[in-house]
Amino acid sequence: MKHTIRISLYLVMLITSLTGCKKFLDINSDPDTPQQPDASSVMPAMLAAIPRGIQFDARYIGRYVQNYVSATSTAAGDVWDVHGYQPASDVSGDIWRQTYFGLGANLDYMIREGQKRAQWDYVGAALALKAYMFQNATDVHGDIIYTEAFKENTSAFKYDPQEVVYRGVDSLCKLALFYLSKNDITTAYAPLSKGDYVYGGDRTKWTKFANGILARNFMRYSNKADFNTKYADSVLYYADRSFKSISDDFLIPFDATKNDDTNFFGPYRNNMGGFRQSNFVVMLLDGRTLAGSQTFANRDPRIKHMLSTSTDTTNGNGGYRGLNAGTAEPNTGNTRTSLLWGDSTYANPSGASVFNPSKGKFLFRDKAVAPIMTYSEIQFLMAEAAFRKNDKPAAYTAYRNGILAHFDFINRATFPRSNVQLYNGTPISTAERNAYMASANVKQNFTSLTLTDIMLQKYISQWGWNFVEQWVDLRRYHYNDIDPATGLPIFNGYVIPATLPATNNGKLVYRIRPRYNSEYVWNVPELERIGATDPAYHTVPMWFSIP
Repeated sequence: MKHTIRISLYLVMLITSLTGCKKFLDINSDPDTPQQPDASSVMPAMLAAIPRGIQFDARYIGRYVQNYVSATSTAAGDVWDVHGYQPASDVSGDIWRQTYFGLGANLDYMIREGQKRAQWDYVGAALALKAYMFQNATDVHGDIIYTEAFKENTSAFKYDPQEVVYRGVDSLCKLALFYLSKNDITTAYAPLSKGDYVYGGDRTKWTKFANGILARNFMRYSNKADFNTKYADSVLYYADRSFKSISDDFLIPFDATKNDDTNFFGPYRNNMGGFRQSNFVVMLLDGRTLAGSQTFANRDPRIKHMLSTSTDTTNGNGGYRGLNAGTAEPNTGNTRTSLLWGDSTYANPSGASVFNPSKGKFLFRDKAVAPIMTYSEIQFLMAEAAFRKNDKPAAYTAYRNGILAHFDFINRATFPRSNVQLYNGTPISTAERNAYMASANVKQNFTSLTLTDIMLQKYISQWGWNFVEQWVDLRRYHYNDIDPATGLPIFNGYVIPATLPATNNGKLVYRIRPRYNSEYVWNVPELERIGATDPAYHTVPMWFSIP
C-alpha cells in the first residue's frame, strides 16, 4: 500500500490549512474574528517568515561558501564543510519549506484577496515576495516544483527545470511591477503601511526590490554564450531601476522580545556556537589576498566590525584568525579562533535563552536586522555586468560604489524598529575609509580592474547574510575558475577541501537535494525522473553553471 499511494506533502499541507481554516470559520461566527482576513494582517507574518528559511539553511550554505566553518572537523554535520550533505534528513530544507509552506499559499491568498479589493500595492508586494522565494529555491535546489506548485487534486507534483523557473520569476516580477504602478488603489481597506514593516508602505521601494530580483535573475545567464551581448544589458537595466542608496536596503528587523522574533544568529537562540570565521574571509580583510600583505596599513577597517579577534594579538593582524574547511582548530589557549559573537569570546556571551541586545557582533546579535537585498549588492551586479560587456569605466564606478555602500551599511546609524547598529564601538571614520579606498586593496583606475576585484569585494559585502547569492557566484565561476588577468582563481583564497565525501565521486557540490520529508517520502517518482535518488545528485551542475 505504501508503494502505490503517494501524495505530496504540499497537498497535505494545503488541504490541512484550507480545511482546517474552513472548520474554524464554520464554528466561529464571532464578528470580531475576520473570516477573510485583510492582506494587511497576513503580510507581517510573511515578512517574518523569510529569515527562517534563509538563516536556518545558512548553517549549511554558509559552510559551502566558507563564511564560516565548523569548530572541529569531528563534529556531527561537518560533512557540510567538505561539500557533502546529510541524507534522510530535513537539514538544509528550510528554504524549500518556506517557499511551499511558510509563504506559499499565504502569498497566493494575499494576491487573490488584494485583487478582489483593489489593494494593488499588496498584490505587487506579494508577487515580489513570491518571485524572491522561488528564485532562492531554484538557486539552491536546481529543478523544483513551479508550474504545479499548490496544484490541487493531484497525487504527484512535477518538477520544472531551472530555466523554466527563472522565466517564471521574471514573469512574477513584471506582474509585481505592473500592480505596484497602479494608482487606483482602494481606500476602503488598510493601506500597505499597516502590513509592511520593512518599507512602511513605500511602493517605490517595493518597485526597486522587484527590479533587484530581476537583476539577480538575469545574472544567472552569465555562462550562456550570449550573456555579454544580451543578458548583461538586462542586468544593467534592472539594476539601474533598483536601489539607489542604503535607505532602499531590504532589511527585516527583529523585535527580540521572544524566541520567534529574535535573530536566529544571536546569542539568545544559541545557533552559531559551533562555527568559526573562515580563513578565507580573514585573509580578504587583513590584506593578504587583495593587497598581498597583512601589514597593518593594508588591513580593511571593516574587519573589526565584522570579524572577531582571538585573545592573542601577536600574529601580525591583530589577533584575527580563521579556520580552513575540513580542518580542526589548530590553535590552543589564547590563539584559538574566537566565536562569531565577539572578540576573545569562547562561550555564549549572554547565555542561551537570555536576551541581551548589547551582546554579539555585527549581524550575529539578537536584535540585528536580517538583510535580504542591499544597495551594495546591486552595485556589484552592475560592476560585473559592465565588466563583462567590456565597459571598464562603468564597471569601475559601480565597483567603487559597491565598496563605499558597504561601508555605509556598516556605519548606518538607525535601523527599522530600533534594531541595533552593526558597527563595533564607533563607526568607521572618513579617514579610515579614505585610506582603505586609496590602498592596494582597491584598484585605483579602471584599466587595472579585474573580475577578481569585483567578485571578492562583492563577497566581503555579502558576508554574514547573502549566502545564496554568494553560493550562486561561486558556482557560476565553478569555485576555482581562473581570472585570465591574474592567472589565479577568481575566488582567490577559497579552499577546495582536500578530501571530499565518497558520495561526491571527486566532484564539488552544486545543489542541495530537495527537502527529505516532503519529497523523498512522498514524491519519489518525480525524484527518480530527475535523477535526485542518485547519492551524488548534489554534485550535478546547475543550469546556470553550464554554457
